[in-house]
Amino acid sequence: MEQQEKKFKNLKNRKFTAYAMILAVLALAVAIPLNLLASRLNIIWDMTPAKLYELSDTTKEYLKNLDKQVDFYFLMDMDQLSTDDNSMALYYSLKQYSEYENINLIDFDPDTNPELVNQLREDGYNLSIGDMVFHCDGRSKHVQGVSMYQYEVSYDDNNNSIIEAAYFRGENYITGAINAVASGKEASVYFLTGHGEKSLSDNYTKFNENMRNINYNAQELDLKTMDAVPEDAAILIVAAPQYDLSNDETRLLNNYLDNGGNICFLMSPNENEIAYKNMESIMNDFGIGMDYDLVKETDSSLYVSGDPYTYRVSIVRNEDTDVDLTSELADMTDNGLAAFMSNSRSFYQYLGSEDTSIQVGTLLQTIADTDDYGYSNATAVGEPYGGTDPLAEMIQGQPLDLAMYAVSSSRNNAKVFVMGNAEFIDDDNVKEDYMIIPVYLMLSNMTWMYDSDLLLDMGISDKERNYDSMLINSESAANSTMIIFIVVPVLVGLSGAGVWIKRRYS
Repeated sequence: MEQQEKKFKNLKNRKFTAYAMILAVLALAVAIPLNLLASRLNIIWDMTPAKLYELSDTTKEYLKNLDKQVDFYFLMDMDQLSTDDNSMALYYSLKQYSEYENINLIDFDPDTNPELVNQLREDGYNLSIGDMVFHCDGRSKHVQGVSMYQYEVSYDDNNNSIIEAAYFRGENYITGAINAVASGKEASVYFLTGHGEKSLSDNYTKFNENMRNINYNAQELDLKTMDAVPEDAAILIVAAPQYDLSNDETRLLNNYLDNGGNICFLMSPNENEIAYKNMESIMNDFGIGMDYDLVKETDSSLYVSGDPYTYRVSIVRNEDTDVDLTSELADMTDNGLAAFMSNSRSFYQYLGSEDTSIQVGTLLQTIADTDDYGYSNATAVGEPYGGTDPLAEMIQGQPLDLAMYAVSSSRNNAKVFVMGNAEFIDDDNVKEDYMIIPVYLMLSNMTWMYDSDLLLDMGISDKERNYDSMLINSESAANSTMIIFIVVPVLVGLSGAGVWIKRRYS
């Protein structure tokens, strides 16, 4: 009887073992073809909370209705991108973009195809590996590869960086760029002509490349032939005018400002006996006054050897105000990068207006020390230069403002920016190391006036990729963690194995 019962148990165990083997084989038989099929069909199961590896419904709906062919150049080989674990969100997004009929994704290694890189650079872009260029109907947009992700970083006791979280924001920019070239949306910057200004095509070709890289489309504008400032004018730039505006042009510019327009006055000193009354009237309305002078530095330690008209300047921090254009630049100078200005006139805060809706601030200023009694020890002076006022006197004893900004809330947040020199961004100076700060200031001001990135905003939220971490503060905590996550699972596994062996041979 006992032997029969033992045989029955052995038979039962063999039966259960056979069932288990059959189920395992069946599971493999189903799983392997499913995985092969998913791989062949490029099916993605995105289990992340933010749907990190799947295009949003906004993009899917837009691409489904897109009726124009868009060539999408990606300056990196997709096979190379697929090996970077930190770029998987971008990799899978690009693969899904390429599946749409009207998206022609052209990925290539820029090192092995320099001809195509040079062809894309003809649009005026400075390109790097990982960048993207979009073409449609003769229009183009550039998206920098470094804009695909935003990181939150902390630092340990040894000042080593630790990535706490990464946000994939590339889909918003890519879909926005496709929409911009397909729809013709542009951020147009107009350089005013007709008053002896510097020429966009002759003097500012390199700066134009800088603007193209951040998606500003620059062209020239003669208001004498217009009934109004073009509706697509994001910013107007008046660069080194030799003559004043006419009354009709002034009226058009004021109408433009009343509708929230933006004007940059780059007012190089002019030795001629001429007054810019209409231009000054616009500045005065924004609380800014302009001097007819040429700023000279008298402290030889602050100017370039032998040239007192090219001198060091200070960045005026405005990080505590509603407008912050200089804090990053000030950090650059704090880290040893000197700021210079050359052949500049000066400005001042105009007290003739008591309009509380206007906010005015200084951005660049000549260097001045303060003595123990709080008095300014300024060494730069403003020598009378040009203009029509025979009573003009030298300005001295105070720091001189070389660049200012103003914004008027009563005129739909219209903005005005003034700088006492227009040559710092011309082809002879824009690449010079000593002009880095003024050039960056100009680009920062343009972004403040009209952020071209808004053209690419499709309202697609950033997708977060979390980097899980565990902070262990002591050896005892480390030991406890090891017991919970290593020792306990091993003991449970061994116990289970023991029970199985006992049942197997019982």
